[in-house]
Amino acid sequence: MYRVLFALALFGCTETKAPAKPQLQAEEPAAAAASPDGPASIKIDPITVSTAAPDIEKGKGIFTAKGCPACHKTDDTKLVGPGLKGVTARRTVPWIQRMVLSPDVMVKEDPVAKQLLATHFTPMPAQGVDPKTELPLLVAYLKSLEK
Repeated sequence: MYRVLFALALFGCTETKAPAKPQLQAEEPAAAAASPDGPASIKIDPITVSTAAPDIEKGKGIFTAKGCPACHKTDDTKLVGPGLKGVTARRTVPWIQRMVLSPDVMVKEDPVAKQLLATHFTPMPAQGVDPKTELPLLVAYLKSLEK
């Protein structure tokens, strides 16, 4: 018993060193925050979103002609992809432009597009939307779905 107490006393009196802390490397610079407009690597021109009924109807026609209803409902219901009601309230117009024009790049570079792919499991295909003539009308139609 005395041996145990002596060993404990001896152990308690010995100097113990804390384990050496690993040297910290220089910190990596913080990753740039993702832009709500999507990756700048996808070049887009600013567009004006019309609220005119004829433009919205043309946009609806483009939506149908490009086959968008095969994957997207115009309410908030998921089909293959997400429902599009309120998409222009959730995403910026430049983000929508980039997603429509370059979905392949978006799912590689944009965190929101990556999350959408992880949720819906199917990448959006490029539909050959003309950025100058069709895209503004398509976005006008999507904007009309907010109501």
